[in-house]
Amino acid sequence: MRALLAMRFAHFQFDPEKDRLGEGPSSEVFRAVDLRLGRTVALKILRPHVEFDPQAKQRFDREAKHTSNLAHPNIATVYEYGQDRGTSFIAMEFLEGRTLDKVLKVQRLDYEEGLRVALQVTGALRLVHERGLIHRDLKPANIMLLDGGNVKLLDFGISRSTGESSITQEGMLVGTVLYMSPEQVLGDELGTRSDVFSLGSVFYHAFTGELPFPGKSFPEVCMAILEAKPKPPSEVRPGFPPRLEEFLLRCLTREQDKRHPNAGAAYGALAAIADNLKLSSSAERPSAVQGKIVIPPFQLQTSGPTAQDFASSLRKDLRTELARSTQLDVSLADGNVQSGTAFVLRGSLELAGHHAAIDYVLERGHPNGRDTSTKVGEDHIERDDDDEWALQATLVGQLVRSVKKRLSEYASSPPPEERRDPVKAEALARRAHEILHRGTSKHLMAAISTFRGALQEDPNCVLAHAGLGEALVRKFLYWDGNVAFLQEARDSAQRALAIDPFSAEAHTSLGFASQMGGDTEEAQREYRLAIQIDHEEWLAHRLLGALLGRLGNHEAASPLLQRAIALRPKRIGSYDHLYGILCRLDRYTEAIEIADRGIAAAKKHLAEVADDQEARVHMAMLLARMGLGDDARQVVVQARKRAPKDAYTSFHSACVHALLGEIELALSLLAEAQERGFYLRPELSRNTDLELLRGRREFAALMG
Repeated sequence: MRALLAMRFAHFQFDPEKDRLGEGPSSEVFRAVDLRLGRTVALKILRPHVEFDPQAKQRFDREAKHTSNLAHPNIATVYEYGQDRGTSFIAMEFLEGRTLDKVLKVQRLDYEEGLRVALQVTGALRLVHERGLIHRDLKPANIMLLDGGNVKLLDFGISRSTGESSITQEGMLVGTVLYMSPEQVLGDELGTRSDVFSLGSVFYHAFTGELPFPGKSFPEVCMAILEAKPKPPSEVRPGFPPRLEEFLLRCLTREQDKRHPNAGAAYGALAAIADNLKLSSSAERPSAVQGKIVIPPFQLQTSGPTAQDFASSLRKDLRTELARSTQLDVSLADGNVQSGTAFVLRGSLELAGHHAAIDYVLERGHPNGRDTSTKVGEDHIERDDDDEWALQATLVGQLVRSVKKRLSEYASSPPPEERRDPVKAEALARRAHEILHRGTSKHLMAAISTFRGALQEDPNCVLAHAGLGEALVRKFLYWDGNVAFLQEARDSAQRALAIDPFSAEAHTSLGFASQMGGDTEEAQREYRLAIQIDHEEWLAHRLLGALLGRLGNHEAASPLLQRAIALRPKRIGSYDHLYGILCRLDRYTEAIEIADRGIAAAKKHLAEVADDQEARVHMAMLLARMGLGDDARQVVVQARKRAPKDAYTSFHSACVHALLGEIELALSLLAEAQERGFYLRPELSRNTDLELLRGRREFAALMG
């Protein structure tokens, strides 16, 4: 390559060593001078051997074609595309700055800066989508933050027109996996919503400093993306703006139809969030950090009088510029800094010829004068310039911008003692609900812990009080029928209702506690009240439907259970309850149909959430009811393998074997469930799945 190019390629000139900007498997990029027009360009040259790879050549051609047709201030401009002596090249706008991935290795973005960058990237992507294109490789390395503050979206090498044929084979991964959409991981056909997912991944990382789907290996990352359950940003970064969190989580939804349809819609949502944050910040936050900042002498990584003089001059200019552009009292310290100083800016300078690099740490001193401090932020800045004065001025400018960003972020973050976040509390409560309905004792305890964590974040979180009430009823069932848990459950539900009398979830929990305590009339009243308050309270529909079925009112039970399925199709227990109700109404065709639907829904859900034991055991019961004994037994084996010591699993496994007529095994599993704490008495007295066991001495012994 170098022998062919030397110092000249077509009408461009560059040094192959000094001017190399980057390289990849198929191309190299150089800073070059266009000798015809006298301007500096970024010259991307296809490696000679790649000219004979049709797919790589087509990607290169596609990048040139697509980028050249996109005139936008946030997309790098392509000046020229051509060949020289059989080697293809693209000459494009030369950009000076840092890619976002390099920035994120040092620190996350503050909200103001992050929204500024996100709006520019989304604006560029909006034009891409409007032109019928899909980028397909959004990642921090393809976002350039220019020194002047502008942002550029790069690399359209694997972009595709919505009507264009695919270069890759079906099912082949294209793009960078850390920021891929689930459909991209699966190798499916992609649309604009795939770019929206990747946009959410990039800016989740930018705002929180953490990847939304981390993993130690390629398969682990892929599985995390397919599950699409990132931590809420407010858990990673306390005080995270609720509307921004909602935006990011919507982008990262697994279901494509729940995401923003394209970058245009995403841009509108982001612009509204940015406007809202500006209004709230001006109304609720101090306009700037105030106090004193001290700059001690920089540590020199290079010895000699030149480095000392450069460091001294740079420090003085930094003091002047910080004092001019902030409300801080800026001073230089010649020795040790007094404890209690508001802010301290400590730096380390390396100077080598025309190259300078600075690492700094900004600290917040303890207000009571203790010898302790808190790190506010840090950064790494480096520049090259033949002109020493220009080099110093550039470094000072970048230092001032960086320090101001760190101070702005500090000002926007409340002190730790004030970081109680109702939005985070509700997010924790919703996650706890989801964990709770996976069935096992392990899930139950994790849910209880998460509900209590939500209440630590916000003691007035209604959803957490209500959910804890439901969880404590389940604890009553799993822990030997200890009535103290029922009373705790009622207390928790009542606390929720004291805060919000119209909490449907709290009425459902109160009804559940009443039902398990034997008061079925009170339970029905609470369930009906919950449904009246919220027609989408799925659990009230399911519990009331199942209760009415046990009481013999099958006609009333059927529509309630059908509604529960419509509201939460992944909760397989509702299908199981409805099957029995339809059989008792002699609606056998409908019963078979609902069983088939439940089995299919369970298989699909378990492929996504493998540890949902509630789905697994109810699928086994539906298989047993349909006469598919071998399949039912196989699912029970899987369930017991996943949770070999779990009482909930033992009980429902017993029900499956009882339905299959395997009486001895069913009795053994019931005894095992009881030994492990499952409260059998209410089930043994009224569960019709156990009919074949009645009359056996061992069954009577279990009833005690």
